[in-house]
Amino acid sequence: MSYPTQPVFVAEGDSVAKWAPEIRAHPAIDWMHHFTKEVFDARNWDVPGSTYCTPDFVFQKSDGTEINGAEEGWAADKAMYAPFTAHKHEPRHFRLAETTDGWDLLGNARMYVNVPGQPGPGEKKVKDLEGNEWDAVLYGTFRFIYVKDADGYQGIKLRRVELYSDPLPALGLLLKRGVMTPEQLLG
Repeated sequence: MSYPTQPVFVAEGDSVAKWAPEIRAHPAIDWMHHFTKEVFDARNWDVPGSTYCTPDFVFQKSDGTEINGAEEGWAADKAMYAPFTAHKHEPRHFRLAETTDGWDLLGNARMYVNVPGQPGPGEKKVKDLEGNEWDAVLYGTFRFIYVKDADGYQGIKLRRVELYSDPLPALGLLLKRGVMTPEQLLG
């Protein structure tokens, strides 16, 4: 039995993590490079959510909670990163398929984070591919739905973001260092 298929752009390994030029040749990946390096990892949150997100944008957190709207989703995403003093995404692989009005990307990444406070006994740093040390690394899968939009950066905006990650390494450090209380975590 045959199944309907469509071409998929697949990339993995260090060339993805280093945003190699051959990976960035695809417009959605070049957009993601800018968005990741110049906005998210640079913590440039002061732009309106509508700069990068459609009005019907949906942000789905790892717990399944969905936040609707460009500005509301942007604020929720920003709040998720607020406890960290710095962070860096290191993509590891992705599968990118064209849709009728854009692209659908499913990928895995490592997210390195630093948290406030002094390291406690037994805490060990982790290193990214460039050798930089971080307090913790989180592993996650991400889904991005991009649409072609003349008003967006490079003619592209996000319609949907879905996160599937384990926040426990970072949450454990935030609790251990007193940045967050169990009540805040459970509340």
